[in-house]
Amino acid sequence: PLDREKINRYILFSHAVSANGQPVEDPMEIIITVTDQNDNRPVFTKPVFVGYIEETAKPGTSVMTVEATDADDAINTNNGIIGYSILSEEPKSTQRMFTIDPQKGIISVIGTGLDRETTPNYTLIIQAADLEGAGLTTTATAIVEVKPKAPAGMENGILTTHVLNTDTGLPAAGLAVSLSRLQELGQQWTELAQRRTDEDGRCLPLLAWDRAEAGTYKLRFETAAYWQGQGHTSFYPFVEVVFTVTDPARKLHVPLLISPYSYMTYRGS
Repeated sequence: PLDREKINRYILFSHAVSANGQPVEDPMEIIITVTDQNDNRPVFTKPVFVGYIEETAKPGTSVMTVEATDADDAINTNNGIIGYSILSEEPKSTQRMFTIDPQKGIISVIGTGLDRETTPNYTLIIQAADLEGAGLTTTATAIVEVKPKAPAGMENGILTTHVLNTDTGLPAAGLAVSLSRLQELGQQWTELAQRRTDEDGRCLPLLAWDRAEAGTYKLRFETAAYWQGQGHTSFYPFVEVVFTVTDPARKLHVPLLISPYSYMTYRGS
């Protein structure tokens, strides 16, 4: 059977010949394009997402970003365009505490009164549906852990970053950023946070003060998707900055300057 996800088009060559087998005209190329059918459900990139938020966080503060993919066509049809929603929130209260951006999958605070002593964590069931939220569905779990208030000067954690698009001279907004830590045993990276830069090119918080440990960390910036959204083709698919934290009580800043053809970083202050 035809399957666009495996073969999205066929090229045929038609030959016209006479009764004695001699060609009577040049071959004609025929291209058959297989159109998409919405036959694939979205798939979350992982079954459980974990995020952290301070108990003093104000409405609008982002907690984490969830992501799902769909093998169907998201360019010529909306079969592969995903819409996100929250199906349930536990424990239940008189007001919803969290909301999600239906297009970007960013979970943020919508309610007030987060209190670690009474509710140290929340469990959200997240749905991803294709057809921009009206089609085939799948679910995942998002766990939000409420943290105590940070000490003075550590409200945004010990790690900050600022990304500037040098092609325009403006902050690089909407750039996906992830933070990982290198484990001593097995030399494997463990992801700690997923964020997107805000309108100022920053994403906060990345590494909360109460989760900071001495060790080796890695910031990964998904530049290819960002430049594609800007109408450019990137020379590099991503940028990774590996650095060492020796004093968890000391704040670190990692700036990044990017263009479609180059990038630069340095130790900031």
